[in-house]
Amino acid sequence: MRSGPRRQFKVCLIGDGYVGKTSIRQEYLGKGFKASYIPTLGVDFAQKSLVYDNKKTQLVIWDIAGQPLFKSLRQKYYQGCGGIILVYSVVDRSSFDNASKWLVEAYGFMGELPPLIVAGNKIDLRPQRPKDEVVMPEEGKEFADRFSERLKTPAIFIETSALTGENIDQAFHELTGMMVERVEQRLRAKRKESSSPEAEATKAIEPAQGEPAPSAPSTSSTPTPSTETANSMTASAANSASSETGFDPITSLMKDSPHLQEEEIGERMTKLLELRANLTDAEEELADLTSEYETRLLELRNIVHVKKLMYEHLQTQIKETRQEWADAYEDYMKIEKRKKKEIARRGQQIEDIRKEIEQIGRTIRARVGDLDLKRLTES
Repeated sequence: MRSGPRRQFKVCLIGDGYVGKTSIRQEYLGKGFKASYIPTLGVDFAQKSLVYDNKKTQLVIWDIAGQPLFKSLRQKYYQGCGGIILVYSVVDRSSFDNASKWLVEAYGFMGELPPLIVAGNKIDLRPQRPKDEVVMPEEGKEFADRFSERLKTPAIFIETSALTGENIDQAFHELTGMMVERVEQRLRAKRKESSSPEAEATKAIEPAQGEPAPSAPSTSSTPTPSTETANSMTASAANSASSETGFDPITSLMKDSPHLQEEEIGERMTKLLELRANLTDAEEELADLTSEYETRLLELRNIVHVKKLMYEHLQTQIKETRQEWADAYEDYMKIEKRKKKEIARRGQQIEDIRKEIEQIGRTIRARVGDLDLKRLTES
């Protein structure tokens, strides 16, 4: 298979937490695929190489955390998204009820949505649950059809099981087909636009406008009589020698011999086949080398992108933390000042009470002393 330019698509897995998005990704990628999970940012991405319609295709699958904690970061994760897989659990009705919120969020961030797969996951658990607690296939399909029509985007409903692997490959295959079709539709539209009568008229005018004016004959290129004479003499001598011998200097056959012509054709055909084989090998080696570098570069581009997001997120956190620290310190100093003032006021209040108690005590003691003295006098 000849390798042409590789297709590359970014796929976003979205949905509530604990509906099986990570399990779906792991089941599709299989063992041996290295993910790049960054828990502080709530994102996990990995790559998958495949061949679709005889053309190499690269999927970069972003598993986006569904927890509300990461909502502020998700807008950046949708950038460059070529396809979405919205996952809900068929045994968790709340995750199905929240599915519309995920599409509304994605639409708010992206505007026009890319091709969509609505995946009802964990169908292996549905038979074990009461019927009134699970989401049935008819509900999922009606949801996908409704939002496909409302948001004007192609959507396919499918039920999956990350545990058994049921329909996991099919979900990604269907999404890849829709993404490829969308790209080809846009290319066809561009070609149609470029081949419109207006465009053809423009093309017809441009060469006429750009034609160079006829140039005057150059005197420097005109051969002198002596040069023409020398060239004629050389050509005559060569033709004379060739006509005199009439033999091929290597094979000693007449130059017009059919054997010599057949042998020459055979040698040229052999050489041509050899060169074609060498060209094919060189093209395949170049394609493999290019593919290897593209895969690595794509991985590094995603890592750089996520690290940039992390850096920006940390910068925001540092800025917010610095402001929170300043606010907390200011509050601390205010409370500390208030505490000292309040303690001083309460201390003075206590001191005043003590003085009053002491004064009353002295008065009582003096009064008691006067009473005792009076009793002694009377007795």
